[in-house]
Amino acid sequence: MDQNENMIIEPYIEGGNVIYPSFHLSLQTGIIIGIYTDVTKINTLMKWFMKQGNTYTHLRESALYERLTVREYIQFCLRLFNATSEKMEDLLPLIALTEQKNIKISKLSNGEKQRLKLIHTYLSPAQIQVLEEPFQNLDEFSKQKVIQLLGALQRQDKTVILLSNNFEDLIVSSTAIHRLDTMGLHALDVKEDETEPASPSLENAPIRLDKIPTKKNDKIILFNPPEIDYIESVEGVVSVYVAGETYPCTLSLNELEQKLTPFGFFRSHRSYIVNLQKVREIITWTRNSYSLALNSNERAVVPLSKNKLADLKEILGI
Repeated sequence: MDQNENMIIEPYIEGGNVIYPSFHLSLQTGIIIGIYTDVTKINTLMKWFMKQGNTYTHLRESALYERLTVREYIQFCLRLFNATSEKMEDLLPLIALTEQKNIKISKLSNGEKQRLKLIHTYLSPAQIQVLEEPFQNLDEFSKQKVIQLLGALQRQDKTVILLSNNFEDLIVSSTAIHRLDTMGLHALDVKEDETEPASPSLENAPIRLDKIPTKKNDKIILFNPPEIDYIESVEGVVSVYVAGETYPCTLSLNELEQKLTPFGFFRSHRSYIVNLQKVREIITWTRNSYSLALNSNERAVVPLSKNKLADLKEILGI
């Protein structure tokens, strides 16, 4: 694989509905790409990747030969991948199974079995490694060992793609994180939450930031305005909704309204701001009760105040 390569993923269409459109995935050697999406999209992507050349796909539910011991199974894998340069004494510590080397696989814990399965990804000569939910239901020790194994794959200059519906797992393991939804693939700007003193020479410099900062699990996640579905304030706690997920935000609703109005957002209610690009329908419940239905898989509905209806109609030209 070239140092930089674009992989074009085919669209997934079911019953005339676009589950996700075609998208480009930028691949670089020695990086770990996390794709955050739902189970249905993960399954479809795995089937697509399995058809690609120079790609190894690790299925979480792949079977093990449980009558073999750990040592026997690794020996089998070494022959399977013709990995003549690898040694048993190096592989056992890599997956933390040195003490279990003579134990039958059927006697291993779930975490130990999942670590053993990942030996395939290390031994496979394929340049692109695609892993399905590598952290799901793992104990913390096993998670740390999986992260170390991913680091070993990076040192082999392989490109690793992690598919998961657990955002927190991707944060701790990925070099770059993307979210896949019905609108396509979106890069997420995630960085460590570190407080640094401001430079005195820059304190008064005007800064325009179009991204909306949110915080989750000690990470700051920056969203582009078009990604946001709506924003809600409950008892002073502001939440940003993106593809059905909730992200706390330290900005007030008034501050967010000022930032987002130029991007097509509308204050539909004293406690809600909505992305008008995502609105599919204005629902009339009673003579004085209205809501906005959003065009999303979650079928979200946002309240619309009666005194805001005229403003909305003027904006929409209706």
